[in-house]
Amino acid sequence: MPSPADLKPLLDILVREAETVVGTVRDKGAKRFGRAFATAGILLAGAYVLLYRPPQSKSERLDAQIKNAKMMHDYGEQYTTLRDQLVGAYARLPNVNDREQWLSNSVRALLDAGKLETEDFKPTHESKKNGLIFQMSSITLNLRFSDFYGLVLRVESARPIMHLQRVDLGKKTDVTDTQSIGLALANCDIATVIPEKRLDQ
Repeated sequence: MPSPADLKPLLDILVREAETVVGTVRDKGAKRFGRAFATAGILLAGAYVLLYRPPQSKSERLDAQIKNAKMMHDYGEQYTTLRDQLVGAYARLPNVNDREQWLSNSVRALLDAGKLETEDFKPTHESKKNGLIFQMSSITLNLRFSDFYGLVLRVESARPIMHLQRVDLGKKTDVTDTQSIGLALANCDIATVIPEKRLDQ
């Protein structure tokens, strides 16, 4: 980079040139240089229109395209995230094609896994809201607390998901034999939810 001492002579030359031009215009009058000023104005305007403006317009278009591409990229990432969350949620829910017997069969399978027998198994109750099907089965069991704990674990870890919506658990009072000692009476509502339509299909 040139030092200030190297630039000083150039600066002095520019100052003298500017003083000469301004002094000449002042002495001779602006009318005398009207044609030169007009030509210079036309040249400047032409340079702006032909040389400066096209690259400037192209740069503005490129900036707009880059901004649009970034916006589309952000929307794409957001869409992918939401779609993956939705697909993951669907994978945890029963399929509408299995709607008729899925909950009843699944509850029976959970009971069989724990070698439990029901006192009462009510038919599946169903309701709809906002495109979702809510199903619930009610069961009554005589079981030991350790068996009940195992049932809760199996229900809550089941895939597709089930949920213990209501549990009434109490000590059995009408014990008639020694084998019934320590048994509890459990009334359980086991529920699930099924989407009527899946957006990924």
